[in-house]
Amino acid sequence: MITKPGDLREKNMGRVIQLLLANPDISRVEIARKTELTKTTISAILAALLDLNIVEETPGLKTGLVGKTPIPMRVRGDAAVAIGVNLARGSTSGVVMTASGELLESVSKEVSNLTRADATAHLFEVVQRLLNKCFRNGIDVDAIGIGVPSPLDKEKGVIYAPYGLSDWKDFPVGEITREKFGLPVFLVNDADGAAFGMKCFGKCRDIRSFISMYFDEGVGAGIILNDEIYGGSSGYSGQISYALIKSFCNGQVENSRFSLDTVVSDLNKEIGVSCGKIDDFLDRRFNGGQKMNSVLSRVGDELGRIAALVSNIVGPEAVVVNGRLLDFGKVFFSALKDSFESNLFSRGSVQLIKGFTNQFRAFSTGAASYAIFSYLMDKVLSN
Repeated sequence: MITKPGDLREKNMGRVIQLLLANPDISRVEIARKTELTKTTISAILAALLDLNIVEETPGLKTGLVGKTPIPMRVRGDAAVAIGVNLARGSTSGVVMTASGELLESVSKEVSNLTRADATAHLFEVVQRLLNKCFRNGIDVDAIGIGVPSPLDKEKGVIYAPYGLSDWKDFPVGEITREKFGLPVFLVNDADGAAFGMKCFGKCRDIRSFISMYFDEGVGAGIILNDEIYGGSSGYSGQISYALIKSFCNGQVENSRFSLDTVVSDLNKEIGVSCGKIDDFLDRRFNGGQKMNSVLSRVGDELGRIAALVSNIVGPEAVVVNGRLLDFGKVFFSALKDSFESNLFSRGSVQLIKGFTNQFRAFSTGAASYAIFSYLMDKVLSN
């Protein structure tokens, strides 16, 4: 396959911008080394970014090297400010983030988004509240990112038919948000966006390939391969909700979707209580004893096996585990870690990293990260 010059320019530009977001105060030499691009190519890209006030030089920093001191580069904090929103089944959360990764504002609502009308109303409410906060503080917002369940079309801004959300079929959320607020809108799978945010601003800045697993309303994953989001040919490669859960799938798979609700139900059954949410079990006053620990160990064992299964197929450098169950501490995570390591094909070659306990905060910051990157890319490529 022959790569068009325009495609190559876009790819190279994306690699450099992403590297600058993840590594503030990086030198030209280091950029060339990490991207394996020529000095001429790097110079041309950085010149364009400087002309557009996207990056700046930071000559005041000392490297400790003898001889001529390299001049580090960084993305300007005011190069882009984005609102990132996570539109989920049971909540709508949003943040305002700068291009330097600074969180300026946040809003979160536990609401039902089962209908398209409700999802739209809650999305608009959260965005408007964040815009109002920004206006009061003299902050200009450049773009909006929305993290949503797959399948979706990022280019068209349409959500197709996500599991359990039949009223969302062919939901043009990107278009209606753009028309409402008059800002560029970038749609991304929620788990993909969160993984991208970890790559740009979080624990995985220096990891080229990793899987970030999320466990709440279902089991999902964002996959980064060679520094890029991997969505597969249809855009939903990380949808692993239907991975076989041996301990919980006694009926048909479609009736055994693994989620926190599944865990709550099993804990209630095992302990003989009637708690409504996982938060009830996380309450320090609640003590389920050995029965509770037995369920948590079983859940950890199952998720560790799934993490190893996906890892064996993809072959990442690391797997990041996210979700409320991390709050249970050693009982859950030790079981997950033991299961992961025992089922991993290449023993000891893949890191297991603790990520976010609040995955919806990860999804909204991820949506903002994706919007910042996409906005900067569009700004450069349109000039």
